[in-house]
Amino acid sequence: MNLLNNEPDPWADEFNKRTEENKENNKTTYTELPNTNDTTDSRMSFSTWNNNNVDELVSTNSDTHIGSVWGNNTIATITNNNNNNISPLTDAFEDNLSNNTKITALTFTNALDNPLSSPQIMHAKNRNGILGGPLVQNDYEEEELDTDDELWFQNARKTFNSLERDLVEIEELPEREGLLFKHTNYLIRPLIVLPNPVVTLPNDSSKKVVRRYSDFVWLQEVLLKKYPFRLIPELPPKMIGSQNKDPIFLERRRLGLSRFTNLIMKHPVLKNDDLVLTFLTVPTDLSTWRKQAIYDTTEEFSDKKIDKKFVKMWKNEYSEIWNSLRDNLDTSLEYWTKITILIERYEKRMKAAAMERYQLKHYLDKFTKECTSKLYPLDKDTTVADINTHFEMIEAHLDTCVDLTLKENKEVKKTLSEKFKTYIEILFALKGLFERYEMMAGSTVPQLQRRIELNAEKLESMRGKPDLRGAVYDKLEASIKQDRKSIQEQLNRSWLIKECILQEFAIFHETQFLVTNMFREWAALQGKYMDLNSNAWDKLQNNLENMPLSR
Repeated sequence: MNLLNNEPDPWADEFNKRTEENKENNKTTYTELPNTNDTTDSRMSFSTWNNNNVDELVSTNSDTHIGSVWGNNTIATITNNNNNNISPLTDAFEDNLSNNTKITALTFTNALDNPLSSPQIMHAKNRNGILGGPLVQNDYEEEELDTDDELWFQNARKTFNSLERDLVEIEELPEREGLLFKHTNYLIRPLIVLPNPVVTLPNDSSKKVVRRYSDFVWLQEVLLKKYPFRLIPELPPKMIGSQNKDPIFLERRRLGLSRFTNLIMKHPVLKNDDLVLTFLTVPTDLSTWRKQAIYDTTEEFSDKKIDKKFVKMWKNEYSEIWNSLRDNLDTSLEYWTKITILIERYEKRMKAAAMERYQLKHYLDKFTKECTSKLYPLDKDTTVADINTHFEMIEAHLDTCVDLTLKENKEVKKTLSEKFKTYIEILFALKGLFERYEMMAGSTVPQLQRRIELNAEKLESMRGKPDLRGAVYDKLEASIKQDRKSIQEQLNRSWLIKECILQEFAIFHETQFLVTNMFREWAALQGKYMDLNSNAWDKLQNNLENMPLSR
């Protein structure tokens, strides 16, 4: 089943509101709508109140929840017995409901099979307040809600700084541990004062903790359990076979672990998690601590309700933006990976150029000392001696060039290249968020609504028949109440997921400045070392002006 469909939007702060049971003579009739479960489209969508071609709704005397699903789905029209006063739901939501207009019921269908232009109609019947009672009472006349979405985005983006320096330093320890299978340990050193540390660190030396690769895996797993809809970075691969002693692989993995840890520490929510702080501060062996300690991995939405202000500020266009982003994500990853590979090649070419210049200097020195005087014995005390002096100037120049190239290579590798790879990690984290949403964000609201209808019909058939009432009647009534409670919880969770992902979307927007900063630094490095190399060549050119060209 497509988990992106059939998931309604909650009005969470309204969940606990109820209206009085409708009177017996105020009944309407429910008719089941066609249930379509399209599995062809896995696009992410966050539509709530669709302002274009939205289905109609009509006044009734009972309140219930109205909303739409995460996918491009329709809102069922709600009709009263003989009332054809249809008013479309628009952004002026309060105006449409101002005259004590009440919404009775809803259904959720797939827009691919049931477009908004062909609304589905569902008739409602009040089952003495059991089914007809409200899921949400939509009364917005009592309170003005803040709908300044720009301010919301600004506040969310201020919590993340993509240009912030590294907050954690990771070193590979030379000593390897393990009886049969040796493993590498890593020394982790926080470069900042940690917020609310789990343990108090008495001095600078104790700020270092030792962790192994499996500890990083544990940290990622618990973060995915607690924050499945956050930007959780990927880990570098585990060593396999002969890679255990491959220094190139080990260095790449160390850098990958450093990027993973620093991205977590820069995240406005993850950096304050108790388990993250435990990972960075508890000086004991973490595997031993995990066996002894009791720690919480409950999803962050537990016991949390959506803010009414967020519900009010939500716009349908966010759905289109997300779909466009997702469609372009693989292409962006492909292009940026190729850019990063070219930067790495440039880095390797610089190192190779430095080695070649060093070899050039080495062989020129040998030629000067071992060959020139023997090749030109007649002039060894005149022009040959002068030539050898100038050859020594060339050797000094080559030493300078080698030194400059190695410095540039070190700066590119330490700062520029790592930033290009960090951006890849962020894109993969965003892709992982999409994938987890598809697997984990589904709901059973349509099924629960259908079960409520069926149970309500059974209760209606039992009404007026005392011999059939009793334990069965009470069981059905309790089942309806439990299903309604489950619907409310799922709707609330849907809104919380929406808010969480929109926060991550706002945070992700700050990474555009990471991209611009990379190329600014790239241009600055190029200009800096081109000037230094140019000065060195100008100096050599001046020194060679007096090099003999004739007797």
